[in-house]
Amino acid sequence: MANPESSQRISAKVGLFVVIGIAILAASILTLGTMRKSFITRIDANATFANVNGLTKGNNVWFSGVKVGTVREITFTSDSKVRVVFSIEAESQKFIKKDALVRVSSDGLIGNPIILISGGSPSVPMIENGHEFRIEKEESTQEMMKTLQANNKNILSITEDLKSLVTGIRAGQGSIGKLMKDEAMYANLTKSLATVEAATRDLKQGASGLATLTNKLNAEGNLVNAIATDKEIYPSIKTTISTLQTTSDNLKQASLAAKQMVDNLEQTSKTINKMTTNTTSPIGVLLHDEKTAKDIKETISNLENSSEKLNQNMEALKHNIFFRRYFKKQAKELEVKKE
Repeated sequence: MANPESSQRISAKVGLFVVIGIAILAASILTLGTMRKSFITRIDANATFANVNGLTKGNNVWFSGVKVGTVREITFTSDSKVRVVFSIEAESQKFIKKDALVRVSSDGLIGNPIILISGGSPSVPMIENGHEFRIEKEESTQEMMKTLQANNKNILSITEDLKSLVTGIRAGQGSIGKLMKDEAMYANLTKSLATVEAATRDLKQGASGLATLTNKLNAEGNLVNAIATDKEIYPSIKTTISTLQTTSDNLKQASLAAKQMVDNLEQTSKTINKMTTNTTSPIGVLLHDEKTAKDIKETISNLENSSEKLNQNMEALKHNIFFRRYFKKQAKELEVKKE
């Protein structure tokens, strides 16, 4: 007979192993459920595509670079399109807006197909369970390959043109080819570059000299600096300039007056010349009629003689007894006035 204690011990060991196995199984289930997010609350959404590019159940759904769900169901519609139902985590629901777009993309350049959610306005409400997304058009792989082939053709054409250009340059065709082959042109170009360099050097020296002159003019104690900075010199210069302007205006007016005077004298001279040349005018008669001139001379001579006689008569009256007293009184009054 078997020992009862041994049977109990074996049963205890078996029970212990079973408990441990169950614990390991539960831990594995929890771990796998956590990794696959099987116990997270989700909502369903869908979209209808013309081509899903190999998308299958279980592929991921991404939003802003973060995995937010998985593909649950793929079915055909009556118009030969593909309707994809996918689940989205409830925690990410509040960040996805109703105006967001979806497209079928790939995880990397040659990775598994995924559904990519993008866009959305902050002011638009979040999606709800059963929301149907609008489709964002994306170039398919075939279209990308066509574009790549077209680019390759363009690159090949550019390469052939470049090859032809280089061949022409080597053969001495064109300006660059002539420059590389023609020594005289190269020498002329070298001289031109030397001339440009010399002109640049002279220009640099001129700029340096101008800078030096500017520094000297800005130095304190300089006349220009004093005029520019001294608050007393500038008003004085301004007043002097104003005075010179006034003087210039006065001289201008005086010049105009003098010119007017000369014009008047010239006009008077012309008038006198006309009068002297006119024998009928008084001055013309005096200058050209000898008889009249002789009569005038005799008249003047008679006046002089009459004046002398009148002076003699006055002198006689002074010595006359009747008029002597009058003339003495008049002489005294004249002396009093002189004193």
